Amino acid sequence: MGTLGAALSTLLAVDVAAATSRYRRNAIFGAIIATLLGTAYVFALVAVTLFLAARYSPVAATTTMAVVLFVTALILVAVMAALRARDRRLAEERRRLAAMQANMALVAAAGILRRQPLLAVGTAAAVGALLGLGRRSHRNKRS
Repeated sequence: MGTLGAALSTLLAVDVAAATSRYRRNAIFGAIIATLLGTAYVFALVAVTLFLAARYSPVAATTTMAVVLFVTALILVAVMAALRARDRRLAEERRRLAAMQANMALVAAAGILRRQPLLAVGTAAAVGALLGLGRRSHRNKRS
């Protein structure tokens, strides 16, 4: 059994190391991509502003770009608020579902207790014994 445990722990360590290196690599590439996309976005804004400045006045071009960026920011804020509201709704639904499942389990347990009290007592004793055998007291470990 010792060799099996050692083999399993080695496999687990390799999987954790591989996953860690994969996440690190993806994070580094994501940061590089975000930097390049941000730079491209800034240059696109400058190019559009220069194009508008050649066509209209520089003040009108910069004002137009400021308004466009402000509207874009407002749209992103609205999207974030909608996503936050959706996440809140989903969390509430999960809480409601968990409460409903707990209530159904209590109703089922009460039904079993009323119909078959010996089965309920036996099940409770078995669960208690399993929980008791799974834990050792701290006094036994220290001795």
